[in-house]
Amino acid sequence: MIAILTLFNMLLEAVYILFFPVIYTILYLRNYLPSIFVSGSNTNKGILFHAASVGEVNAIKPLVTKLLKKHSDIKISITTSTITGLQLAQNISPLVKAHLSAIDIAHIRNKQLKIINPSLICIVETEIWLNMLYYAKKHKIPVMFINARMSARTFVVYHKLKKLLRFVGKSIVGVYAQSEENAQRYRQIFECPVINSGNLKYSLKLKDYNTSDIRQDMGFNADDFILCWGSSRPGEEALILSKLPALTKHIPKLKLIIALRHTNRLKDIVALLQNVHYRLYSKGVSGENINSQVLIIDTLGVLVKAYAICDIAIVGGSFYDFGGHNPLEPAYFAKPIIIGNFYSSCKDSVKKLDEGNGIVISDITKLEADIISLAKDEAKRSSLGLQAKQILNDNSQALDEQMQAIVNVVEQII
Repeated sequence: MIAILTLFNMLLEAVYILFFPVIYTILYLRNYLPSIFVSGSNTNKGILFHAASVGEVNAIKPLVTKLLKKHSDIKISITTSTITGLQLAQNISPLVKAHLSAIDIAHIRNKQLKIINPSLICIVETEIWLNMLYYAKKHKIPVMFINARMSARTFVVYHKLKKLLRFVGKSIVGVYAQSEENAQRYRQIFECPVINSGNLKYSLKLKDYNTSDIRQDMGFNADDFILCWGSSRPGEEALILSKLPALTKHIPKLKLIIALRHTNRLKDIVALLQNVHYRLYSKGVSGENINSQVLIIDTLGVLVKAYAICDIAIVGGSFYDFGGHNPLEPAYFAKPIIIGNFYSSCKDSVKKLDEGNGIVISDITKLEADIISLAKDEAKRSSLGLQAKQILNDNSQALDEQMQAIVNVVEQII
């Protein structure tokens, strides 16, 4: 296996050197240069959490916060694979140092791990990188997968690389999976304890907003009926805007919030709004736009406020094949939730919510009818929201179990 890994890394390094000008230019244009000119903060044998993007950072935020509160002597660093994830991680706590993750080229990955100097690496969800695992093994750094998940499609790929992954994954001391289905997949890949500990995303700790104040701050009236589309993806904005005239006929004082998953798509969305009275969250509320029917959230970190004040929450990335986004944030605020039929990325959450009558699973053909039906049935909306909140509370044990597993490993080392 070492020969295969060495050959792989030699080829990767050769490609990196040969195409460095092109790679540099691409990364520069995307503000990703720190992924090759790596940075880090010495944790002095603390904990490194590696999370891909916003969803993974949100999942570990309660865990990191609780660790800081109960074990203030442990230094924590977070690396992310995306700029948006990095921005979110930087706002968790002044005590947490966050950096863009090194790309998985041997000398670059090794350099960042040496700088951060962790005694434990916690990899969130599905971030399996050969050189991260190999250099953890080489430097004898224990690795844990927390909130681990693995799709059926990803499993097929990793299963073909099973021998190589087992070789580089000798430092893995435990996998804490989101569900038994995910646990079974990890058991077939790695030779280490794999525990079904539940999903950290159920352990949400969000701010309990004064909804009247937030409505006013966001330019809504107390009696407006607010429909919030969270984390919208390509095609979904056009979908809901095409339904808006019909929905407006059936729902008095209807207002629509669209929270973009990727704010760099704003120009594309504005092009869809030529005949719609809209405003941008980043521009604030003024006399000119106060009566706009559509609010576009083009700023990170605002979606939870929108979920807190809405009457119906629609979870995006699920009406076309993007895998769906987290339905548990609106559940925290006991909101009635509609999600599309593409939800592979949050399959376990949706399954539990559906079994507990805490969500409506829709699609592009049923969406209009599902929204109107819920809008006209206040009791149904209340029941859906309360059931969703209860399911969230009933499955929140994952945080304590995974935190204790982390502490146990660190205490054994220190």
